[in-house]
Amino acid sequence: MVEGIQRWRIAFRRGAPALELGPPEIARAWEAALAEAGVPVVLSAAAKPRPRLTFAAGLPPGRIAGHDLLDVVLAERWPLARLRSALSEALPAGLEIVDLYDVWLGAPSVSAALIATTHRVTVGGGTTDELATAASTLLASTVLERTRAKGAERQTTYDLRPLILALKVGPDAPIVRMLLRTSSDGLSGRPDEVILALGEVVGRELELVELIRERLWTNDEAPTLEK
Repeated sequence: MVEGIQRWRIAFRRGAPALELGPPEIARAWEAALAEAGVPVVLSAAAKPRPRLTFAAGLPPGRIAGHDLLDVVLAERWPLARLRSALSEALPAGLEIVDLYDVWLGAPSVSAALIATTHRVTVGGGTTDELATAASTLLASTVLERTRAKGAERQTTYDLRPLILALKVGPDAPIVRMLLRTSSDGLSGRPDEVILALGEVVGRELELVELIRERLWTNDEAPTLEK
């Protein structure tokens, strides 16, 4: 098996017309683009070898993403400018490179390194003032006990508060930007559960009108809503 000598972390944006692609289709689109661009990607050791690609987190169909992450292991060293140019010409419409990072081969995988996610949620059923007050209430809380389904017939109780790192509302529209803790081996914050918690404070059910995953953050960054 060919050994990898370089790992590139690719930050990419997804929009129309690639919005209806699920995780398997996104992976195949990247595999095809890398092959068309002639990028020497190392293959896995599986019975049916596939390019060694690792995505930070799956993205459901229909979801806009502004800064998702993908690790690619190469069999030879490519400079940043060459990789960006080759991939930019090969990627299908709707997938676009945002940035490229030359990552140490021995570093944790991008999925293991993921620590937080920024979401932008357009909310129906509440005013900007109501959402701002509710967000302040959630942030001031010490515990936010929630119940989450676990399998078909089980439920688990957990504390949502430590999973909320930051919330920001408006100011000119009922939009909530949220920075949520993410873990590959533990609980992760989910935007729909934050909206449910905000609705309980407002006193009525809120509608999640649009959800954009703005950015994924890894453990070598300082997550913030200011970027």
